[in-house]
Amino acid sequence: MSEVILAFFAALPIVTILILMVGLRWPATKAMPLAFLVALVLILFIWQTPLNWIFASTLNGAVIAVKIILIVFGALTLLFTLRESGALSAINRGFESISPDRRIQTIIIAWLFGAFIEGSAGFGTPVSFGAVGTPTIIGIGSSLETPEIIRTVTANGMNYDEFIQRVGE
Repeated sequence: MSEVILAFFAALPIVTILILMVGLRWPATKAMPLAFLVALVLILFIWQTPLNWIFASTLNGAVIAVKIILIVFGALTLLFTLRESGALSAINRGFESISPDRRIQTIIIAWLFGAFIEGSAGFGTPVSFGAVGTPTIIGIGSSLETPEIIRTVTANGMNYDEFIQRVGE
């Protein structure tokens, strides 16, 4: 099978999600299971992956999803706690005392408050430029740590940590 056709098949679950959620405005609760089934059919019949790999990957994905849900839950809990306790109003008054200009307040909120929420939600170092490698480490880092890849990386004069850092860059 040509690489173009394989690339099409690889993109098919994502295309399915885009068509269902963006085009047909389906909720994620309906679109995602269907996209999972599309991926499952492709994995079984196009790539002929062994069943134990499929079950292991599905379980790994579920564990990663639970980790992400817990992080989001923590951030939302903090946000609602701040709102209900009145602390969010105090923070708003503090921003208004810095500058009455809404544009400056927006910049402050975007950079500082976003960094605070990210840091308190469990990503560790609060920075405004993203999750500090978490998608690379959790998303692909563990799946790339196979004996074959480690041998290839070592043969090219790198260790695995340097390899993952280069993937992220």
